[in-house]
Amino acid sequence: MTVKKHYESHLGNFYSWMLGDWEKKSEEFKSFLKQKNLTPKFSKKAIDMGAGNGMQAIPLAELGFDVTAIDFNPQLLSELNQNVKVRSLPMQVIDGEITNFELWKEINPELILCCGDTIAHLESFEEIKEWMKQCYSSLLPGGKFILSFRDYSKTLQDKERFIPVKSDENRIHTCVLDYSDKNILVTDLLYEKINGEWQMSVSSFRKVRITSTIIQNYLKELGFHIEVSEDFQRMNFMIATK
Repeated sequence: MTVKKHYESHLGNFYSWMLGDWEKKSEEFKSFLKQKNLTPKFSKKAIDMGAGNGMQAIPLAELGFDVTAIDFNPQLLSELNQNVKVRSLPMQVIDGEITNFELWKEINPELILCCGDTIAHLESFEEIKEWMKQCYSSLLPGGKFILSFRDYSKTLQDKERFIPVKSDENRIHTCVLDYSDKNILVTDLLYEKINGEWQMSVSSFRKVRITSTIIQNYLKELGFHIEVSEDFQRMNFMIATK
């Protein structure tokens, strides 16, 4: 199943629940941006690639950025639009693929953001590198490129492959990972209590098996200067400057 179809038919239906406390994580991210001095400097334009429900796009807008938010999932776009509406924030929301350069080539942002392991959802290492190249071309000189992702250098085996993501009295979400050299087969297993009975739904898709070293090398090859590489909100965060 494609990533887009996986989200539309399965993961998008409970993605926000899976993420947890939206308000808390959004405020944490805003504090992170302030701490790293990632506030508007010149054009004020920012693009959030794979914006989801706006956990990063909203803080950017609240700090004064003119944000363009791009995502392909209708469930999450609906939540994003609602989050923007209740806060009366100006934001351009685009329904589309982040690899569709035509959607954002004229923006010339000072900041591009792509969080939540989105880059691993692309088709291949080649597509990731080409997308990063387009981001570099689009950024204004001195612009910032922010990525968050998981490092998949370690192969999880046997029981380690089963990741208990989240559970409550009505839902249990487990993620199962199967590793190959270049990809990871991700299976999202959801048990949900409906009308007093537990029902199971399952869907799988493939991620690109990225690592911190690979992403750092791509950034350097393209001409980025890596300023920050650290863990934040259980992800690897990198901040690079053009």
